[in-house]
Amino acid sequence: MSEKLPFQRSEGRILAIQNGEASPLFDSAFHGSLSPSPSLLIERHEICPTEWQTAIIPEQVLILYLRRCTVEYKYDNDYSHSVDRTKGTVVIEQRGCVQHFRWSTAASVLAVQLSNTAIEQATEASVSPLEGSRSVETAAQDTRLSSLLFALERERLHGYPAGRLFIDGIEQALAAILVRYDGIARRTAQVYKGGLAPYRMKRVTEFIHSHIEQEITLSELARDVGLSPSHFCSLFHKTSGKTPHQFVLHCRIQHAKTLLAKPSHSILDVALASGFRTHQHFSRIFRRQVGIPPSTYRAQC
Repeated sequence: MSEKLPFQRSEGRILAIQNGEASPLFDSAFHGSLSPSPSLLIERHEICPTEWQTAIIPEQVLILYLRRCTVEYKYDNDYSHSVDRTKGTVVIEQRGCVQHFRWSTAASVLAVQLSNTAIEQATEASVSPLEGSRSVETAAQDTRLSSLLFALERERLHGYPAGRLFIDGIEQALAAILVRYDGIARRTAQVYKGGLAPYRMKRVTEFIHSHIEQEITLSELARDVGLSPSHFCSLFHKTSGKTPHQFVLHCRIQHAKTLLAKPSHSILDVALASGFRTHQHFSRIFRRQVGIPPSTYRAQC
């Protein structure tokens, strides 16, 4: 059974309809800080065994199980069924459907909620017809989804050091996979061909360099050239061979290399001036791209 419900987001939390009211999907307090993205909500929860619950999840939610647990589901005929969830299992929750369930054992989960906009844009940007889609039950074995969600969990554990653009990119990737599942896509797909026009690529590059010290979001880059985020991602990758996040990191490191040649700037100053939040994150990305630590690069200048 499904229902169409009016629904509003509330303070960055993942919500469900329970007893006719909107309330947090999980009773437990989530671990860590809120997602830096207002459209991709991320919550980590440690869940104790519960009694039976009834809930409707209005938005598109994914659950990544971080350790083995058991969940029991009850159906309209009072038949119940226990399901063992192993570490790495991904569940695509069916939005708008009444669910009766209880946690039979303690659980550790990462819950992620995508925006309707991301899903609609991913549907429109699909490069081939959405025929032959997969059942949502097969998501448990979809390593593409689990890999992306584990990447989000690692980012969350470190306080989201890569920033908003990284989260935006993950949301777009998740949405692009999800629209291949039954009942997720909302619109007829359109086909886009080719890459960004040279004037648009130049505009994007100029925008990045003029905002190099600041947080840069996928929506800002797409809006600056008059495209939707999904369409922009597809065309940008065809043009540059990189995702927007990878390209911005490359620009940040090139800017940092210029600053490192000036001894008046400390390495922390260089990191902050290049848009990195911490010395550690800057050093890790610099070494990955350049092959040596920032301090060694400076000594060679």
